[in-house]
Parts: sequence; C-alpha cells; structure tokens
Amino acid sequence: MATWQAEIKTTSTGSYYTVTVDAGASYVAKQEIEHLYRPISIRNLRQVSSSSSESQFSPEASWIGIALIGSFFLFAMFTPWILMGIGGAIGTKFGELATDQSLEEYTERNDDHGHKRAAFVVALALLFGGIGFTQGHKLHQEFNSESEIQQVK
Repeated sequence: MATWQAEIKTTSTGSYYTVTVDAGASYVAKQEIEHLYRPISIRNLRQVSSSSSESQFSPEASWIGIALIGSFFLFAMFTPWILMGIGGAIGTKFGELATDQSLEEYTERNDDHGHKRAAFVVALALLFGGIGFTQGHKLHQEFNSESEIQQVK
C-alpha cells in the first residue's frame, strides 16, 4: 500500500487543507477521501511514499532481465551454431597470429604470394569451427535430454 496526499475543501467558503490516506492505487485513494471527508473538491492527489514490499525495479531492469532470459533461450536453442562461430573466430585469430598475415592483408595483395598462409588461416578457422559445432551439439543434447535417475546396484 502507498501513502497518498490530497488537498480538499469541505465547505464552499473554507480553504483547502491537506489529508493523507493509505491506498494501493490513486482511484482507491480518491474513493477513500470521498468516503471519509465528503469534500466539495479534491485537488493535487499524489503518491508521497510507497511501502517497501512494492517492487522498486525500474523499467530498464525489467528489459535487462528479459534480454538475459532471451539470450539464454537463444543460446540453448542455437548452441552448436553459436559455438561454431566462436570457434571459427578463435581459429581465424590463431591462424593470423601464427602466420603474421590477416585475411584482409591477403585479399589486398596483387601478387600470388601468401596462398599457403591464407589456406592455413582458413583451415584453422574451419577446424576450430567444427570443434565448436561438435561441442555445441553435445551441450544442446544435454539441454534437451531428460535427466533420468539411475539406480546403482
């Protein structure tokens, strides 16, 4: 429940004074003020505090939570493909470090040198991507398998 304040006027010649009520929503607070004080007019109804049991999360925190849950779901559904891409990127980086030539440098060359280095980089990317895919496939099967309790005799 929250605490609400409003300025009310109970007589036509009187001035406004402030009242406070506890209610869960503004329309409930207005109904309670009308029931308790029978005012002629109510103005400036506002929430002044909320109880600690109410949610204090911002909308941004909600979106972050939804994004994390969605990311986990996508990772669980596409694990082999995600790990294949990560493995391919790691293989490419290792190949570029081992040959001292990036794929961009190879494509910018006009001569026929560097084919072996580029082939090595591509081979490592394919190898690491394949390893990532097989490990991702194993993880994906573990996600989807039903856990069975086996009794040891």
